[in-house]
Amino acid sequence: MSAVAGAVVSSPALLAACRDSSDKTGENGSEASEVATQVRFQFDWIKNVQFAGHYVAEDQGYFAAEGVSAELVQGGGGIATEVTINGPRINLGASSFLSRTVDAIAAGADLVVLGAALQQSPIGFIYMPDNPINSIHDLVGKRIGLQGEAGIADVNTLFGVNGLQPEYENVPVGFDPSPVVEGEVDAYYAFLTNQPLALEARGIDHGVVSLGDLGWTRYGRLWVTTRTFLAENRAAVVGYMRAGIKGWEHAFADSDLAVDLTVNTYGVDLGLDPQAEAAQLAAQSEFMKSSVTAAKGLFWLDDTTLEGEYEGLRVAGREDLPAVASLWDRSVLEEVYDGATSLY
Repeated sequence: MSAVAGAVVSSPALLAACRDSSDKTGENGSEASEVATQVRFQFDWIKNVQFAGHYVAEDQGYFAAEGVSAELVQGGGGIATEVTINGPRINLGASSFLSRTVDAIAAGADLVVLGAALQQSPIGFIYMPDNPINSIHDLVGKRIGLQGEAGIADVNTLFGVNGLQPEYENVPVGFDPSPVVEGEVDAYYAFLTNQPLALEARGIDHGVVSLGDLGWTRYGRLWVTTRTFLAENRAAVVGYMRAGIKGWEHAFADSDLAVDLTVNTYGVDLGLDPQAEAAQLAAQSEFMKSSVTAAKGLFWLDDTTLEGEYEGLRVAGREDLPAVASLWDRSVLEEVYDGATSLY
């Protein structure tokens, strides 16, 4: 699952100190124009199946075909992707949520959004079938199991975008969903591509509902870069995205390959379980698809959804948000697809 907590941006001064993302020198010291352009991509979590499309793109030579030498950098452990991308080493990366992206921009980061891997955030709630959560009103007055400030903020915003004052009992829990099974909470805040799978593996009947189902649609795992790197290395950015999207389409078509590369190559030191990774890949694939991606292709954003997400940011207290037109450079995806809706 993606990290939710952790530092987002320390300060404008730190960002300024990091800012120099125009390194175009290849690994052998030669200019990138003479060799494959090095692109270092920062994940927002460990090298598990959440990033399988990148592994497939590398394994199948899709990056090389675009003139890109990809370095896949593991995240997690409190690493703030939005800071590292704005620094001298990382060129592209995954920002877990739009809130983190705009917070970084507000602090002075030179970031621009290229697309969104997750068309809907996988955050939601697990509940028991005899105590269903079908609407925001079903959460009113309920005991909600939360893992910290990020979860509290999300639930408060969820109530706010629905025009309600937050009215629930916060029950601190860990990352094991047992409290909802044992009746200690009515709803358990979870990543729906992770914790519910553990209950399924144990044969425990349960229900799930996403934040989007409850009225607050959020994008997840946005691919971002700096405007400077995009301007100076546009062909490499377009090439990386084209190869990465092709890798994801291939991963959906051949999940066995995607899981094998995850477990036995890229995440070999993580002790990953193949069955669990396969289940997570299947669950994540549903969050990567939408009516927009069906019409235009993976990673496409939608202005209406973005404006709706901005409402959530405003409810959460953020002001002076960047205009959607300046936040997302849609020209990159337009060049990537060139009129097509699929690349694999």
